[in-house]
Amino acid sequence: MQHYTKPLDIRYDAKPQSFKISEPSHKVPMSCMFLCRFDVRKGNELVWSQTSPSSPNIALKNLEFKTIPSGIHETQKDLVHFVIPKLKSFDDVYYGVSCFEQNALALSENSDQLDRSKVLMYSLGVIVDANFRYKGVSKSKYYDWKPNQFISATEYISDIQDLLSHWLQKVALSPEKPQDYELFETYFESNCLKPETATLSSPVLRRSWQNSATFTGSPRALQDKHPHMIESLMQWFSFLGPLIFPLWKASLLRQRVLIIVGDGVSFEKCNALVYCLSILSLFPHGTANLTHEQPLQPLYTIGITDVEALTQHISEAIASQNESYEIPGFVACTGDTILEDRPELYDICLRINNEDLIPQIKTNDGSSYKATPHELELYEKLVPVHLGYELSHDEKEKICKLVEPTTWSQYLIDGFYWWATAGYMKPSYHEADEDLMTDSERDNIEIVLSLVGYFHERISTLHHSMKDAVQSSEEGNVTVSPVFLSANSLDCFSQRDYDFIHFICRRWFNRTLQVQSIDCKLLC
Repeated sequence: MQHYTKPLDIRYDAKPQSFKISEPSHKVPMSCMFLCRFDVRKGNELVWSQTSPSSPNIALKNLEFKTIPSGIHETQKDLVHFVIPKLKSFDDVYYGVSCFEQNALALSENSDQLDRSKVLMYSLGVIVDANFRYKGVSKSKYYDWKPNQFISATEYISDIQDLLSHWLQKVALSPEKPQDYELFETYFESNCLKPETATLSSPVLRRSWQNSATFTGSPRALQDKHPHMIESLMQWFSFLGPLIFPLWKASLLRQRVLIIVGDGVSFEKCNALVYCLSILSLFPHGTANLTHEQPLQPLYTIGITDVEALTQHISEAIASQNESYEIPGFVACTGDTILEDRPELYDICLRINNEDLIPQIKTNDGSSYKATPHELELYEKLVPVHLGYELSHDEKEKICKLVEPTTWSQYLIDGFYWWATAGYMKPSYHEADEDLMTDSERDNIEIVLSLVGYFHERISTLHHSMKDAVQSSEEGNVTVSPVFLSANSLDCFSQRDYDFIHFICRRWFNRTLQVQSIDCKLLC
């Protein structure tokens, strides 16, 4: 994947009719801080933790497997986002982030034999409750919006990275000494959630006090913050190619999307994709009768130890005794590839391999899930408009492997047009060849916002079109022609897109939608 050259500090805010960026006035106080390690003899273990008296019931069991997930040992440093259920299901959760760092890779580079006694492999993290409230303090408008709650722990990333690196340097110098956690304890005390009203004047609400330089003496500037997860959207748009569209549609349907993190792939980047899919499938403000729709819940990093909670997630929906019960959707990633063999836990599964291999999607029945030919055509037109460059020949060859074959119906109609017009005209279901202006000087955030705006505009357009179709039809089934799909940038020859608008109509309007068979209108 490409890497950014200009990290930006961006925050989301909810404004009517827009998708605007802002920044919170303060960090959410910590509910818990912890340190996990991988021991060559004992495996993963939680070695230190401190919990706020205001949050005594945080379940830390198996936290060491969540924050040092399978496969992370192949990277020197990484970030892991995660959630912890407040009860036994994922209906209400704490949000956490941990910084992983190790020296094993560096040790193995300098020696043919690895001295296991010198291996340091740790993960330092924080857990926050985005719903925290202080007595006497006004409700935080910033964290009223769900997508802002999803990233409520990320404010501590730069600090815990500095704290862990500083602490590991001291441990490496004196590995025989008992480990001292005073540095973490002091930082936690200055940033934790306190029940006393008197602590409202605490440094916890002053951003300048929360930088780790106060505790480590690091020269890091206060403005040097970790990039926001949404900034990776441009990278993922390039890497996934037209597969971004079926992932977006699955997220819009609030399905269960599981991402398998391949060997050597960054958990930080995959967690960012989790967040991006939740953002892309948000319903724009002002979209009538969709305000009740909750964002797709990101679970970030999960593993084998979460199977029980995921199973209960499903069981509670089935046991609701509602004929039209719905299993709550989510998007998550995992390094435990065995979860791919548990189809009852997900609807679609995306496997992210390294840069030399292409991503793959399959459904829970084991069938391959690819982009449609129309989505390939759409992607090839969007890249120069939004990303500002033309796809190379090699890139086009790669993304063509992600697309299902053209149907015979489309093949025959395309052939007829080519023969009848000497290649001068295309059927109306193709994307129009327009000369759209591009600005190659745009920075990352402008590109990201244009991509987010594109997907949100498609949601609004589809909703308005479907609303008109529903209102113009009598009670019972809603019938539309294949032209309806083309008008909404969908593939009028794809059975998957037929199924998509059927399910989305059922979800949004509780009506059954049917698509007429291909007719001659497509030739107009």
